[in-house]
Amino acid sequence: MLEKPIQACPVARAAHLIGDEWILLILRELFKRAHKFDELQKATGAASNILTNRLKRMVEAKIVLKIPYQDRPVRFQYKLSDAGLALLPLTLELMRYGEDWLPCPSPSTFRLRHLDCGEITRAGQVCSACGGALHVKNVRMEDNPAAMSDRQN
Repeated sequence: MLEKPIQACPVARAAHLIGDEWILLILRELFKRAHKFDELQKATGAASNILTNRLKRMVEAKIVLKIPYQDRPVRFQYKLSDAGLALLPLTLELMRYGEDWLPCPSPSTFRLRHLDCGEITRAGQVCSACGGALHVKNVRMEDNPAAMSDRQN
């Protein structure tokens, strides 16, 4: 998995694994739901060779599971493992950083729903509506209808 010698610094090890735009975009999509290769390619815009390479790295690092869904020809879907699901807090903080420090005039393509209170929330560790903790079992990424209508205009 790691081409370089293993580093003592945990930040360096994690950055080596996930510090890549394509891996972060794949994670974003997998947090929404399990995907087939072509769905991931369409959602991320990654070229097939790039997507193949990143998925291979993610499977080798055991943050993504490669699950067959068809025998002839063999086809796979990709799903986050427990180690991949553990990346949700980091993903939420990256989202929050992007919202706060890298503004965009267009609405985000997705939004977060806190399942405990049912409200849409800002990214982060706590729900902006009710103050409850956000974690992998009580937050859902969903398509943002405002982004869909913005694209059609």
